[in-house]
Amino acid sequence: MKFAVVVPWVNEAQIEEFLGKWGVVSSAVPEWLVLMHDHNKRGCAVTKNAGIEAALTRGAEVVVLLDDDCFPHGEVRTLEALALAHIEALAPQEVALYRAVTKPPSRGTPYGKLTVEMPVAASMGFWTGVGDYCAVRQLAFGGDAPMEFDRSAVFAQYFPLCAMNLAFKPREWMPWCRLIDSPRNDDIWMGWLWQREAYRRGHCFNLAGPLVRHSRQSDPMRNLEVEVRHLRSNETLWARIAAHPSGDYDELLTLLPADEGGSDR
Repeated sequence: MKFAVVVPWVNEAQIEEFLGKWGVVSSAVPEWLVLMHDHNKRGCAVTKNAGIEAALTRGAEVVVLLDDDCFPHGEVRTLEALALAHIEALAPQEVALYRAVTKPPSRGTPYGKLTVEMPVAASMGFWTGVGDYCAVRQLAFGGDAPMEFDRSAVFAQYFPLCAMNLAFKPREWMPWCRLIDSPRNDDIWMGWLWQREAYRRGHCFNLAGPLVRHSRQSDPMRNLEVEVRHLRSNETLWARIAAHPSGDYDELLTLLPADEGGSDR
């Protein structure tokens, strides 16, 4: 399956470190590696969306989004290995849909397995090292506070999807896989819209994608200034998306708070 790895970047020293960590020679970047320079400071969402479009023009069937501060972890030492692990994680997954509500199980509870195999909308990999905290929790816990992960497949529940280490088949999921141009909310809000559509189609999200090491700790005070604009709206936005009578993408977009766009997260 033809793939592309999309990496947005701003700082030249950072992207050189990224390439070095992954064993890529900067003078011989492979055709499947799409390095998107945000030279006009358009922001993370716009840059990643442009990278997805560039990957499609190169014939990619699977796109892996990876931030430039995400480095190898464990046995996954190359970008090719990362992409192949994500492709494997995009295979159908067993998802628990039936719940026994008594112990021992009451009448009507099946004797066999309580899972079904479902197709996967996206493979999300978590990160060791610096956790992906919001500003409030980063200030409370510290950016290096350890984070535990639930790496099971998710269906019919809403969760904070992170596009720092994410893979999907863009031809199947446009426009749902396009990031929203709102700093610090770009992948979260995309995720809630996407989850609404994926669940309608009977797809789950696999959170057992390959791990990477997240190295950068952003400025929590700057993050707080950005996040506070939509902090109240963000509390209930997922529920309004889930309960909206229309599943039309453009109509669901109208639920999102207005944003002036702006800087990278």
